[in-house]
Amino acid sequence: MTAGRVLYAGLRLLDRQMLDRDGVPCGNVDDLELTPGADGDALYVTAIHAGPGALLYRMGRRRLGAWLQWAHDRLAPEGEEISTIPFQHVRDLGGSHVTLGLGRKDLATFSQERWVRDHIIGPIPGSQHEAE
Repeated sequence: MTAGRVLYAGLRLLDRQMLDRDGVPCGNVDDLELTPGADGDALYVTAIHAGPGALLYRMGRRRLGAWLQWAHDRLAPEGEEISTIPFQHVRDLGGSHVTLGLGRKDLATFSQERWVRDHIIGPIPGSQHEAE
């Protein structure tokens, strides 16, 4: 593990807007994955959790959060990691946002937009739906 900087993760990361590598909004940081260091004293942020159910689960609405995650798992392409973004993909911690080194279409959170586009918006006559 490389040396990191000390920060108050709850203040600097949680609920921040995520921007993809092109500066396009791609969700919010809903939860964090923390891993204890080798010494056992420090915790390191190893992943960001974003997407359906993550925020509700963190706020104590575990049943509703788990149900939303289950529903999303059923709709997502097989093998897609739903909401975990390894922290190594974070490029910058701005004042009100977190910039990622990935494009929004590379994120699992984009699968929700893709599903709505393909199954709800696309079938509407006259919608400007273009499959990507």
